[in-house]
Amino acid sequence: MDWVRLLSRLLQAQSLPGGEGEVAGLLLEALKGMGLEAGLDEAGNVEALLGEKEPEVVLAGHLDVVPAGDVAAWPHPQGTLVGGLVYGRGAVDMKGPLVAMLLALEELKGRPLKGRVRFLATVQEEVGGLGSRYAAKRLSPLAFILGEPSGRRLMRGHRGRAEVFLDFEGEAGHAALSGPENALYDLADYLLSLRELPPLPGLKLTPTRVDTFPGARNQTPGVARLYLDVRYEPEADLEKLWEILKTLGTASVYVPEEERASGEVRMVIPALWPPYRLPPDHPLLQVALKALGQTEAGLWPFTTDAPYLGAKAPVLGFGPGDPALAHTLKEAIPLSEVEAAGQDYVRLVEALWNAA
Repeated sequence: MDWVRLLSRLLQAQSLPGGEGEVAGLLLEALKGMGLEAGLDEAGNVEALLGEKEPEVVLAGHLDVVPAGDVAAWPHPQGTLVGGLVYGRGAVDMKGPLVAMLLALEELKGRPLKGRVRFLATVQEEVGGLGSRYAAKRLSPLAFILGEPSGRRLMRGHRGRAEVFLDFEGEAGHAALSGPENALYDLADYLLSLRELPPLPGLKLTPTRVDTFPGARNQTPGVARLYLDVRYEPEADLEKLWEILKTLGTASVYVPEEERASGEVRMVIPALWPPYRLPPDHPLLQVALKALGQTEAGLWPFTTDAPYLGAKAPVLGFGPGDPALAHTLKEAIPLSEVEAAGQDYVRLVEALWNAA
């Protein structure tokens, strides 16, 4: 397998949520070229299986990426190799890790198998995890290895995130004829109250945006909407948070929902992404740490598919690439890191098989 060329092609191929088909096709071509049985499930997730007997370990990642933005602002064109680095949207998040997983499959294919390994690349991780939510319903492995970028350090979870909408009702009218009543004043008072709110255990609230509807600049708004980004630990009390937010003003407080579809699968997904924490003393985490010569697992700063996969089996986070580069205009990954991660995945899979 010419994995360097494959990674370059993957980075050149756009794969926004709902448009992962080209990248899925490239991965299927590579998997079948390795002699593996591979295909798409009903949601459009890519799957391949190596080995037959249990225990099963799943190498999991996602196909979709966030937009590349202004490609002229990137230091190099998408998929370009410069000085041992390959640049492009998805280099670390997470087409580079997917290629590392293929390298692991290629290596494992030539070894005695003490179990089976499943490759799973899901759709729509960036917009709520439709693919992983669907796949998790039918999988029951010993463990998932989730390849989000971690600098090749084991991860055991992350905080949760929610998007909260606060709608302030007003009366749309011509600005030239308006009186003192204006939903934007109510919103401003609310922001001041929010700023004075004492810290809440396990919660971080950040106002991020304001919109008005209908939205004309010479019109008072019928609705002024404030957006809150909420980051929360597993122990946080979200129900208490909702009640507190309702007491600060007259806003309608709610978490929005969106209907998402891929292939034959449709889901209504709320803008609430749960936290995930694998206990630091979990036996399989300890096995993985020992296999890699590491002493302690970290926590990702961002949300992942781990909560949905973790409902079925423990999730061990591990991937090549600097997570600080994800979603930036400098996203790149060293080829040496991809290659080394492939060997790391082999160690992890075999250690987990041996521990079962």
